[in-house]
Amino acid sequence: MRIDERDLKTINEQAVAEYPAECCGLIIADAAGSHAVHRCENIQDRLHREDPVKFPRDARIAYYIDPQQLYDIVAPAEKSGGGVASVYHSHIDCEAYFSQEDKERAVVWDEPIYPDAVYLVVSVVAGEVRSHKAFGWDQEVRDFVEVELDVKV
Repeated sequence: MRIDERDLKTINEQAVAEYPAECCGLIIADAAGSHAVHRCENIQDRLHREDPVKFPRDARIAYYIDPQQLYDIVAPAEKSGGGVASVYHSHIDCEAYFSQEDKERAVVWDEPIYPDAVYLVVSVVAGEVRSHKAFGWDQEVRDFVEVELDVKV
């Protein structure tokens, strides 16, 4: 995954600002190949309050992008020939990794929702960004695998 240093800085700032909750968002590519970071609201705490049985995790250990916000960002991009380049979120007080829950949120009927998107996970420990890891869908192994994260200066 290639990411502009400025975009990574924007994501890092969001991750620190929203700590100790997980942050989340999208990087959208337009038809010309330009990218834009879209910060999203993590509604996991609200879902947990409304239905703790269905949503047992809170925003410290999970994220959930509001479906309407997701639609409002993705639909115009796809209509104009662009799409989701990356979905990102932070992990709190632990390393960056692609969890089973992350995978479950990224697939439907065992197929990736955004097959060309790379999932970026930001590790935030004690309020500071510790590391980043990126994961992409590997069709051969039918799973997400770690991919190189190339920061463009």
